[in-house]
Amino acid sequence: MRTILAPGSGTPLGTITPVTVDEVTGIVAAATAAAGDWAAASPRQRCDLLLAAAEDLAAEADALAEAHSRESGKILPQARHEVRGAIGLLRRNAEIALSSAGALAPTGALPGGEQDLTWVERVPLGVVVAVLPFNFPIELAIEKAGAALAAGNVVIVKLPPQNPLATSAALEVLERRLPVGVLQQVDADTPASAALCAAEGVHAVSLTGSVGAGVAVAEATAGQLRLLHLELGGNGAAIVRADADLDLVVSETLRGRLLMNGQACAATKRVIAHRSVAAELTERLTAAFGEIEPADPLSEGARLGPLIDAGAAARVEQQVQRVIAQGGTRTTGRAPDGAWFAPTVLADVPAEAAVMHDDEIFGPVVPVSVVDTDEQALALAGATRLRLTAAVFTADLQAALAMAPRLDFGGIVVNGTNNYRPPVVPFGGVDLAGAGREGPGWTLDELTRTRFIALRGVRPAGVAPVPRGRD
Repeated sequence: MRTILAPGSGTPLGTITPVTVDEVTGIVAAATAAAGDWAAASPRQRCDLLLAAAEDLAAEADALAEAHSRESGKILPQARHEVRGAIGLLRRNAEIALSSAGALAPTGALPGGEQDLTWVERVPLGVVVAVLPFNFPIELAIEKAGAALAAGNVVIVKLPPQNPLATSAALEVLERRLPVGVLQQVDADTPASAALCAAEGVHAVSLTGSVGAGVAVAEATAGQLRLLHLELGGNGAAIVRADADLDLVVSETLRGRLLMNGQACAATKRVIAHRSVAAELTERLTAAFGEIEPADPLSEGARLGPLIDAGAAARVEQQVQRVIAQGGTRTTGRAPDGAWFAPTVLADVPAEAAVMHDDEIFGPVVPVSVVDTDEQALALAGATRLRLTAAVFTADLQAALAMAPRLDFGGIVVNGTNNYRPPVVPFGGVDLAGAGREGPGWTLDELTRTRFIALRGVRPAGVAPVPRGRD
């Protein structure tokens, strides 16, 4: 049994019992036993249960958000937004599954296929393991599980080790509406998690987490050639051109970088500023970030809570010191106190510094690097394997439209934070940032496969048209 502590205060919040490697076989067997009937149920039967569960979640949303804020360090307004967003995602995935009717394949257009009728449908994969991160666990649990369940899969959710309690409570609301074995949740250490992802009978793994976690799952499942749906790290860049609105840059950087206390994969991790505005922008960022102090995430007016634990804060500080050793200057911020980490701005960061490439900082830190041309900015922005999202700030929309297609990222935002994830876009990255896309409809497609059924010779043969001859 593990005791879960509040990240800022160390207050015990509850306990959870991890599963062992030996228990994994039984967990997968229970999912397998439930899979046949769940897949055979009609979309209406499945989705009615999911929509009812969404109403149950809505009734408990405030309590879940408060528990989530206390356990994760996420400020309360953000925790509320996450829970409400999760409910919306559950409803939307159910609605999409209800209207996914498949399509007819045009086999009748082929020579010899004139009498054939062929339809293409999406069918469930079977048993899906969903591995969650600590930063948005409720939203991602409901998004992954909701899409998979609506499509007819059964799901085993691997809870985040740092903050499993609130997510577990949210999943229990769903479990109460579903047949036994259709949705299970586990707390698992690294060996048990690897055993679960690689277990016989598992058909897909949907993981949101670090690059290291993605690589570990890929290694654990390589022998099975298992479908992997991965959303991993991001070292997104915001390019600030000479004509950018600096007030907008500052406000959007604050809004995007402080989400989940700087622990968001799509946050602006690097600012690449034109030399003519870099000094002024750095000064403004320093003033804006310097005004913000970490506070109790449940307190009125809190803008920033603690990092997920003291170890995370220590790692961020090590990265900051590495940037300083490589030539950057800390203009605001200080060494952490336990999990509490003050917002930090790093000025004049050399283009060669590790943080400007693949050294992703998971905390409220903004490094600023200086360039002289758009070409330099584009080259530096793309010089990472963690290409999730990017941004361009400029008053010249033609220049922005010329630059955006040259940024090989999963998404590009013009004049806004690149921490942008409305539920109507396919969210995912390039290279080590992941494989696959998330979002209503997109996740459902990733966690299903196509199947065609052909009925040969069932259409009327018809009468071949006789062309009219020339007069």
